[in-house]
Amino acid sequence: MSAAEDKVLGGKRHWWLAPSFVIGAVLAMLVVAAALVSYVWTPYQPTQMMILNRLKGPSAANWFGTDQFGRDVFSMIMVGARNSLAVGLGAVGIGMVVGTALGLAASVRRDGILDHAIMRTADFTHAFPAVLTAIMMTAIAGPGMLNAVVAIAVLNLPYFARLARGAALQVWAQDFIQAARAAGLNNRQITLRHVLPNIAGILVVQATIQFALAVLAEAGLSYLGLGTQPPNPSWGRMLNEAQTFMAAQPWLAIFPGAAIALTVLGFNLLGDGLRDAVDPRLRRAR
Repeated sequence: MSAAEDKVLGGKRHWWLAPSFVIGAVLAMLVVAAALVSYVWTPYQPTQMMILNRLKGPSAANWFGTDQFGRDVFSMIMVGARNSLAVGLGAVGIGMVVGTALGLAASVRRDGILDHAIMRTADFTHAFPAVLTAIMMTAIAGPGMLNAVVAIAVLNLPYFARLARGAALQVWAQDFIQAARAAGLNNRQITLRHVLPNIAGILVVQATIQFALAVLAEAGLSYLGLGTQPPNPSWGRMLNEAQTFMAAQPWLAIFPGAAIALTVLGFNLLGDGLRDAVDPRLRRAR
């Protein structure tokens, strides 16, 4: 890298012009746009079966081809994006709200019984593989989108709890917190007015990264038949159904697999760019 380029990347150029952020934002917006458009328009009804048109390759009539039941693959991917984003938003939203609340509570009562109880529970949760835990929970509660949301949300709790606690402890050590105490504010008021706003940035970054993992987890659960159930399209189940036709009709696996990969890549790159915005020191170190 030249000295001029290093100077630009070191801080002269705005963080939102970084390639990782731009690419991530474009990919994320494409997925979100496909999900939103699917509410009002798809080329075909995603559940409409046309047996006479089964296993057709990509064409002007069916951009991504048709599956073994004659359903339009492009329409199914559009609606599958809607379902994947819904699961991701629900799981990450619940995990962030509950996990952050627990982490903030632990930071207030640091080194107390509540702090140790929350952190040891988080450690216990981390001791088990995330995907296997989600499979076990959905297998016990039953398959379905709602149960998948709850299972993935539970896996997100310890991440946000530990992150919120660690970041909040740094804020509690600042001098302005002592000034707030001197002004007569109690712990709850300080937490809501000063601590939470100061850690909101890193929580949003973590939420973006966890969102990508939630989409991947939903696809994995649906692949195993434990996530989104028929007739609602799901990228993971589309991959499962494509196994039988991989040799002759590879597009049945290529397109939903690419949708999953690009979505995960997009939100990971978006989170990387947002991390630069929250902590410019990371950008200067590159």
